[in-house]
Amino acid sequence: MAEGSSRWLWFLSLSLVLLVVVVGVVVYDRLVGPAVPAPASGVADDQVTARQAFAPAAGLAGQWQEDARLAVVSGYRPAVGMQAGGQVEWAFQFFSPAAQRLALITVADGRARMVRESVSPYAVPTFSTGEWRVDSNQALQAWWSQGGKTLVARRPDVDVAMQLRVPDGGVGHPVWTVVGSVAGTETAFTVVVDAADGALVEP
Repeated sequence: MAEGSSRWLWFLSLSLVLLVVVVGVVVYDRLVGPAVPAPASGVADDQVTARQAFAPAAGLAGQWQEDARLAVVSGYRPAVGMQAGGQVEWAFQFFSPAAQRLALITVADGRARMVRESVSPYAVPTFSTGEWRVDSNQALQAWWSQGGKTLVARRPDVDVAMQLRVPDGGVGHPVWTVVGSVAGTETAFTVVVDAADGALVEP
């Protein structure tokens, strides 16, 4: 009899433990909510990246001057928290050492257009595509995760400007400078990203 009572007590204790666990899980789910995948940051997913826009620009630059080398890449997105769709128009500056000339080429809807060319009285720092391994969407993601998301949540009218170039002095890897700002205010948030390895750089 004592052995049967002990067995029942053991089963009763085990049932109580399982009941407490089940109740705890239910209460936790109600308080916290079910786990859901974190949404991807939404500012870059639907955009043509700088690397994707580069090919037609490079083709036109090669027709312009055989020795054309990439000097600057620029892009601009107005009101990133308010506007869906609408592609970035990318601008590429190329420098020809032989001709000592600069060319500005824009790419929109997959088509490159020569905007202007001009004489440069001095050599302009350039970089190769081999040094440019971080695309614009990755640089924008860095800006977003470092504080841009918080800024856009407060000010959806933030305009974002991006520029890729060799740092002042012409030494080192090209870097992406991503600046979020609100027109007519002093609100601005800047992140600088090494375009070779994605490391953050002090602005």
